[in-house]
Amino acid sequence: MKKRNLLYAGLILAIVIALSSCFHDHGINITVNDDDDVYRFRASYDRDMTDEVNRIINKHLHGQHSTAFVHTFTEKEIRLDDGTNFYIRSGPGRLRIRLDRDDNSEENCEEIRAMCDEIKDLLAGGDHE
Repeated sequence: MKKRNLLYAGLILAIVIALSSCFHDHGINITVNDDDDVYRFRASYDRDMTDEVNRIINKHLHGQHSTAFVHTFTEKEIRLDDGTNFYIRSGPGRLRIRLDRDDNSEENCEEIRAMCDEIKDLLAGGDHE
């Protein structure tokens, strides 16, 4: 009887651990698609890194747009003062950017790409400040 109860307790513990790992995925997933027409950046990451990601975005957009991304959900097309036009969807632990190359100058495309590369480096390196 004691062995059976111990077996049941172990089984219940294993199920609880398995289920909790399903809900606490801290994995990082970064996808970049860069072709002749469109640049796409998608990232999912630990929600605790959201402020650092938003700091990078705000740094690159500083002086170009009034939108702040810290602690907000954002989903919209943005047109910066320099003419850069892109779609952004962001929230805690996730980011999606889409840039149509035909609607932007090469310099503007490179600036958005540089911003995304900096975010990718942060997430891949796990450099928490």
